[in-house]
Amino acid sequence: MADRSRAGKDSMKMVMVVFRDTLKDHMVMFLKERDIKSYTLMHEVAGAGQTGEAIGSFAAPNLNSMILVVLPDKQAEGFIGELHAFRDSVAHDFPAGKVPMRAFLLPCSQAL
Repeated sequence: MADRSRAGKDSMKMVMVVFRDTLKDHMVMFLKERDIKSYTLMHEVAGAGQTGEAIGSFAAPNLNSMILVVLPDKQAEGFIGELHAFRDSVAHDFPAGKVPMRAFLLPCSQAL
């Protein structure tokens, strides 16, 4: 059986960004401007959190999108910093400056 361990490989992080669907085009451009060519974009993600409900109902018509990006640890940290700056740049478009966007860093290793 072949050794499938990732020992000695660069440590990776998965960046999961959940945001209002209205920001989708901006987020795709954000990735392109950073020459990130590999990502997964999920549409019509429902949920509720600190910035309210996004469940696509009559009472809460908004929906979210989600992007998953796998990056080396150091690049992921820089990406999060740039994401903070992006969020701050669009804050004026949202009530009380609360941008419906959250980002999470997860340890990641390729299994297949």
